Amino acid sequence: MDSKPTKAFVKRVLGALHRSKKKVVYLDNLARLVGLYPDVLADGLAYFEPLIRMDPTINIRDLTPALEGYLAIPMEPKREKPKKVAVSKKEVASYSSIADFVYKKMTSVGGLVDTAARLSDEDLRVLEKLVQREQERRLKKKK
Repeated sequence: MDSKPTKAFVKRVLGALHRSKKKVVYLDNLARLVGLYPDVLADGLAYFEPLIRMDPTINIRDLTPALEGYLAIPMEPKREKPKKVAVSKKEVASYSSIADFVYKKMTSVGGLVDTAARLSDEDLRVLEKLVQREQERRLKKKK
């Protein structure tokens, strides 16, 4: 855990420290209380005290203010991934081929292809499905 520890990890460590009545809690003692290997625990606590990996006799109780301060800071919100635009079979079925799609979406009056035409994300997904369907047809013909 070279990066930031999770809040659940910090809560788990703080809970174990609050349950313990000892004034001095070493890494091995805390590992038994938390239920993790001392190495894993040391990796998580290294964010607060980097020397804990080399010296397991550091009193973990001294880290309590830093751990509580870490919990007080709000976490960064997760980035929401943009949802894919779903394409229904009905939309794909409304075009008989790729040429039909191009004719309906990208031509202007008189049947000339409009080079300034922009396709939306949904249109591109429909076109992608049409291309996949065409590739499948060609593979079946070869066999």
